[in-house]
Amino acid sequence: MTHPTRRCFLVAAGMAPFALAATAKADPAICYDPAALPLSQRSRRRSLGYVDVSTDSARRCGHCAFFTGSAAQCGTCAMLSGGTVNAGGFCNSFAVKSAN
Repeated sequence: MTHPTRRCFLVAAGMAPFALAATAKADPAICYDPAALPLSQRSRRRSLGYVDVSTDSARRCGHCAFFTGSAAQCGTCAMLSGGTVNAGGFCNSFAVKSAN
C-alpha cells in the first residue's frame, strides 16, 4: 500500500488555485465562429488587439463608441468594418461612448 508523500500533497495544494480559477472563469458570449472569419477580419482583429473578454469592466466593447448592438451580449464594431464582437470584449481602439 502506498502512502501519499509530502511532495504529492504540496503539488496538489499548489495546483488548487489554478483549478479554481479555471472553473470560476465566465464564458464569453458566442457571437461568431473564429474559424469562419475571413482573413481580413482575423488580421484586423489581431492588429487591433481584440480579445473576447476584457480584463477591465469599464473598458468593454459594450461601452465603446464604435459598438452597436445589445450591450448584454453581441453587437457589431465600426472599427472592424461591422464585424460581430462580444459586448464584453476589448480592443486597443476603445473609445468611451458619449453620455448623450
